[in-house]
Amino acid sequence: MLTPKQIKEKSKVVLSSPLVKISSLTSIATLIKIGATFISAKVLAVITGPAGVAMLGQLTNFMTILIQVCSGATGTGIVKLTGQYKDDSVNLKKVYATSFTIILLFSTLTVLGILLFQNTFTLFIFNAIQYKWLLFVIAFSTPLIAINNFIVSVLSGLYEFKKYIKIQSIASVLSVFLTVSLVYFYKVEGALLAYILAQTLIFFVSLYYSKIIQWKTQVRLLVDKEILKKLGHFSLYVIISAFCFPLAQILVRNLLIDHLGIETAGIWEGTNRVSSMYLLLISTTIGVYFFPKISGISDNKEVVKEVNFALKIFVSATVIAGLMLLLLKDIIIPIVLSKKFLPISDILHVQVLGDIFLIIRMLFSMVLLSRDKTSYMIIFESVSALFYYLLNFYLISISTTLSDIIWSYPIYTSFYCLILYITYKKTIYVFETKSHSC
Repeated sequence: MLTPKQIKEKSKVVLSSPLVKISSLTSIATLIKIGATFISAKVLAVITGPAGVAMLGQLTNFMTILIQVCSGATGTGIVKLTGQYKDDSVNLKKVYATSFTIILLFSTLTVLGILLFQNTFTLFIFNAIQYKWLLFVIAFSTPLIAINNFIVSVLSGLYEFKKYIKIQSIASVLSVFLTVSLVYFYKVEGALLAYILAQTLIFFVSLYYSKIIQWKTQVRLLVDKEILKKLGHFSLYVIISAFCFPLAQILVRNLLIDHLGIETAGIWEGTNRVSSMYLLLISTTIGVYFFPKISGISDNKEVVKEVNFALKIFVSATVIAGLMLLLLKDIIIPIVLSKKFLPISDILHVQVLGDIFLIIRMLFSMVLLSRDKTSYMIIFESVSALFYYLLNFYLISISTTLSDIIWSYPIYTSFYCLILYITYKKTIYVFETKSHSC
């Protein structure tokens, strides 16, 4: 048996390990983000109501697509290659130069695209030409958003987690400050402007923490073919995943606005926001713990063991959190949003069911991505997003109640889970019959 002194020494070693420190910092940053999301959502819901929440949902999905497009979807690739070549100064310069050149090229094309098709984008996102001026703001913010994405990706790749988490935490606080002040004075337009400015102004914070990047010597306008090929391997899936489902949500929200009104679309969006808030800690933990863990395992039996363990832990956590939310929904909804959003309580059980499948989907997706099944995931992401949109289109065409239409979410997530599970079994699972035959 260990003596108290030995236990104390072992505890010191564990608590001082990089993993524990990073996990602790990540948890703090996530809690700050949850708090910031809560305050912003509350202010927005109280002052602008369901209509404002629906409009912000449209902008959020559009910006998700824009951030990946203007950076050439290079973020994941930069993280991976920076980590791979962090001790190789020659190749590291090539990574920085190639990715920065791509980002400048794509952000320039994005700015031109927004300015040329400004009216089309305005009507597609907001259904009202009066918000045209916001597209000007987005266009001129795009280069800063793209370069910020580059800096954050480099810091992550260099394992500068303290700086990375500081930037994320400051971004959360900045978002709250801008949302509260601008929504108070300018209502819906203030909320939309606050979201754009929060994405833009964080660039200056990132720039302050980017001193580790030797801008004058490491960052040049240069494209290395080998690095470009490696970045492209990561970019295709990232841009497809960032494009397909947000686009489907924009289209569904437009359908809801056209057929059932903007207030109903706001209730639908409010349901998504309640869902994302309680899932944030679980999904962040999956990203921090599960993906690196599963990527480092080569033995199939160990992969199965780890997946089964993760399913038990993360699905149980989601079920418990979901049940607590359902039990306290009439208290939580007015606190998180406002009394105008109480109709959410009639459809929340369907959303929670979909959330359980969503977490399962996340786990299986990460297993397949860790096994370089990128081409599979690109097809699945595209097909499932199309399925989600068509299912909503059908339900909206035959029903006028959100309690019917909301079922598209658990049907979509369960359908996606089934596809991933079948692929997972074929790719990873070690059948007992095979092991016996060996």
